[in-house]
Amino acid sequence: MRFYKVSAYVFLSLTLLFISMPVWADAVQVDSLGILNELRSQNELLQQRSRFTTGGLAMILTITAMLVFLVINNRWNHRLSIKNRQLERERNVVVAQNKQLAVERDRAEQALNVKTSFVQSMTHEIRTPLNAISGFSQVLATPGIDIPQEERLELSTRIQENTRQLTTILDDLILISDLESNCSTPPLEDCPATAIVGFAADAFRPLVPATLTFNIDNKVDEDLIVRTNPHMINTILQKLLSNAVKFTSQGGITLCLNSSDDHLCISVVDTGPGIPADKRDFVFERFSKLDSFVPGTGLGLSIARMIAERIHGTLTLDTSYVRGAKFDLIIPIHFDV
Repeated sequence: MRFYKVSAYVFLSLTLLFISMPVWADAVQVDSLGILNELRSQNELLQQRSRFTTGGLAMILTITAMLVFLVINNRWNHRLSIKNRQLERERNVVVAQNKQLAVERDRAEQALNVKTSFVQSMTHEIRTPLNAISGFSQVLATPGIDIPQEERLELSTRIQENTRQLTTILDDLILISDLESNCSTPPLEDCPATAIVGFAADAFRPLVPATLTFNIDNKVDEDLIVRTNPHMINTILQKLLSNAVKFTSQGGITLCLNSSDDHLCISVVDTGPGIPADKRDFVFERFSKLDSFVPGTGLGLSIARMIAERIHGTLTLDTSYVRGAKFDLIIPIHFDV
């Protein structure tokens, strides 16, 4: 009996199992399809993520490479710009040096031409008085020639004039050489201003031709004391007065003396032809001569200006004066070294 019950239970279980198998199989199949679809979705998502990750990584690498390239390119451009600026500065320096060399070359050529002209001029200027001295001396020393006393005195005067001219040329050469080699301030001393001008006038008055007048226009006090070098002042005035006599054929020469609060002005005025406007700066240059037929080395005014600067003064041409030439020497009244 129990066996039949057991069998019945088994049969019933198998029947139920057989009946439920299609449903379970369908359920399993449904679950499997869902899983597969989910796996496919996940796989596609993973593939999309993989493609996105790969593309993003490639983009990042590209951007990084571009940034690196831009940084390197910017650095090279900066270095190139610096090099270009350096090359430009060097080029400008070379251009400036070339211009300076050209200027120096022109100056050297000009100096060479001036020296050549100077040597030629000096040869002529020295030879002329030497020939005159030699010729007149031979005439006076020739035995057996009866020379009247008046002519003998004239020949002696000519010899003295040419000797003085030759001495002046040599003194100018020595003086300008000394001024160039010695740049120290000369010794200064206190001396009356009128005495300085008076001494220069007394030394020059015998050299003034009879056809010219020589006057002194003194507008300073007799007791005015100037601290300067009187010997150099006298040298300047002798150069200016000699130059005035050389170019003045009629009229006269005036030595003017004026003063201000702290400066003394000594002027040399003549009634000669004056100096052309285009030659006013040229007259103070070395070896400059407005008239090549007039004897002289062309150093007088240049030496006078150099001496004026050495005693802390100035020597200028008054361009407003039109009745001849007027040179103004201005020196400090009191100067402490």
